[in-house]
Amino acid sequence: MYDVITIADTILKLAKEKGQSLTPMQLMKLVYIAHGWSLALRETDLFGERIEAWRYGPVIPDLYFATKRWGRQSIPFNMIDDGINVDQETESFLRDVVNNYAHIDGIALSHMTHKPSTPWSSVYVDGLNAVIPDNLIESHYRQLLNERSKITASN
Repeated sequence: MYDVITIADTILKLAKEKGQSLTPMQLMKLVYIAHGWSLALRETDLFGERIEAWRYGPVIPDLYFATKRWGRQSIPFNMIDDGINVDQETESFLRDVVNNYAHIDGIALSHMTHKPSTPWSSVYVDGLNAVIPDNLIESHYRQLLNERSKITASN
């Protein structure tokens, strides 16, 4: 397991390789989505930091405070070092997440992660940043995986 900043840094580096910049909101949602898919597919946490249900969806506070200075602007490429600091399996997994989701803007990713029936909607209370338990996140992404499997099997 890594810390959330290492995972976010890797996602930024993989996006940079593709010439794609990310806003803090995109990065937040990509890290959350990666964590969910890791729990469902790999049966392992990507990071140990807590995820909370904030007004605009799931937020990892440590990552929020590390990136909030860019606001709605993209995180500049010159702020992103070269070199990947995760194992090869995790890098490959994160590359898949970047390839599948990084082209989606932050608002659309936010809508995906906090619509009804998501872990966020299960715990969100206005004005209270409640922790979203990993078991809810894992269950949600396993359900998404099962739905995709059914669609693939019927085609």
